[in-house]
Amino acid sequence: MIFTRLKGLWRFLSTVILVGFFLGCVEPIEIESGNYENALVIEGTITNEVSNQEILISRTYQLAESGPSKERNARVQVVGNSTIYEFREAEPGRYVSEQAFGAEEGVAYTLEIVTADGKQYSSEAEELPANSSISSLYAQKATFDDETGVAILVDAGVPQETSGYYLYDYVETYKIVSPYQMNLDLKVIDGEFVEVEKTKEETICYTTQASTEILLANTNLQSRNDLDANFIKFLPKESYKTANRYSILVRQYSISADTYSYYQTLMDFSDSENLFSQNQLGLINGNVYSISDPSEPVVGMFSVAGVSRERIFFNFEDFYSRDEFLPNAHVECEVLVPPALTVPQREWIGEQLEIGSIKYFGFEKGTGFRFAKAGCIDCTKYGSNIAPEFWKE
Repeated sequence: MIFTRLKGLWRFLSTVILVGFFLGCVEPIEIESGNYENALVIEGTITNEVSNQEILISRTYQLAESGPSKERNARVQVVGNSTIYEFREAEPGRYVSEQAFGAEEGVAYTLEIVTADGKQYSSEAEELPANSSISSLYAQKATFDDETGVAILVDAGVPQETSGYYLYDYVETYKIVSPYQMNLDLKVIDGEFVEVEKTKEETICYTTQASTEILLANTNLQSRNDLDANFIKFLPKESYKTANRYSILVRQYSISADTYSYYQTLMDFSDSENLFSQNQLGLINGNVYSISDPSEPVVGMFSVAGVSRERIFFNFEDFYSRDEFLPNAHVECEVLVPPALTVPQREWIGEQLEIGSIKYFGFEKGTGFRFAKAGCIDCTKYGSNIAPEFWKE
């Protein structure tokens, strides 16, 4: 099995190509604005899950710029045989289908785009590959780069008729517990500090993060077609993500050989050692093109994929003992004990309490008021105090 990972796909698509589609230098080069070519960047995968499908559209951007320019006010539709699925712009550059639908076997799907300036773009027709399902998603203790932790692994039974090419992504959710816990807040009323009861939950929160990498797997160069113990993610034992309770949702996509080849090529170009080598960035072939101007470079891939998903939960105590070690907290904390407060100091602390940069941590006789960074007491600085619907204890 060949198994690789591609980090920051959307960022990579929007930045790497900006340096010029036809750089061929092996000598050190100086990147100038003249090398830049403003190209449309398209990323879209529709799956066999009935859902509101998404298409992302932006523009390449120069190294001096802060990020990609989202393509606004485009008309986007996916055509499947005689059925047309219209997409609306949910936010800049992100287009969502107006109706939920899922890709069906034997149907050829084409992406069609008309930009605000009237230029037309299309993709080649793509069909749904034979799908395979995750048979097991699990966590186990492991050592990675000489570091102990927990590895997230996937097994999948792969029917012989499938393409043998797979892509993975994940969404992780973890519980965070405030290192310092208080039932009281401090308010400034008429220039004086007054203790009041808290009005919101600040001790237990939940943080959800989508993966910033895409993982590729290929079974075509092995005798067996199964995917066993595929590595998805490694969590070092000190990680604050596993300090309490952790969950991960993993999605496995069955993709075509062309889609796999496209992402693998991008992976090769993401290596900084060959980014400006003899390889021609303009030769990264996707399946989207300009109808209005066939010579116009267009970056990206429209694909159709079968998807399987699984979720697991585990606690810190499932793998470690708190007598053995304590994991890192999600924030570094220390108690701040100011001296006898002058009027300007009281005003400054009052302002910080209002903007939430510090929080009240109690009153100690002989030392007075104590404070800490807000994130040490208020977990909502890092997540939601409402448990997700899927959460299980």
